[in-house]
Amino acid sequence: MKRIIYLQKLGDVEPGILIQLKKDLKWVLKGFIDSVKNLPNPIPLTDFEYDPSRRQYNASLLLRKLIEYTNKKQYFRTLGIIDKDIFSKFLNFVFGVAIIPKTHFLKGPGASLISITRLRENFYRRPENKALFELRILKEAVHELGHTFGLEHCNNNCVMKFSNSLADTEEKPAKYCQSCSYKLKKLFLSMK
Repeated sequence: MKRIIYLQKLGDVEPGILIQLKKDLKWVLKGFIDSVKNLPNPIPLTDFEYDPSRRQYNASLLLRKLIEYTNKKQYFRTLGIIDKDIFSKFLNFVFGVAIIPKTHFLKGPGASLISITRLRENFYRRPENKALFELRILKEAVHELGHTFGLEHCNNNCVMKFSNSLADTEEKPAKYCQSCSYKLKKLFLSMK
């Protein structure tokens, strides 16, 4: 299986965001993946995934929908991008969620999802900063993809550090620490 990361829109997402993310992911994940591709057709959002009392989408339901789509296509990894606020079971909001493939050595398809809504300055009523916004998207994308590669949260200065706030996302780098990079190299060597 070719190591291709597919970027999948859920609902409406500005095309330029995916174009920039594709370029950035190729650079950050070089040596681990073969390529990054944008999928053209968005997966539609439905009332089923939306919780009107919270005015947010349920990340678990969206991820399940993405996984069903991913498993049909047998993509190596799929990263869903949504421009809506999302929540998870015990958390008021999440920047993203992921599921680790259950197949031997993580070789099967894997899926993750990020929301870009709370990564925008205007969510916090501050002036937009496009470069900072794109960097935050990249960090959360690399983090959630790391989970699909079997990485857990890390306490080092690493993209796998847990983000509970925008400040947490801004403090961490956009790359894996030495320890997480070593784990990824071992994993990808076992896939050859």
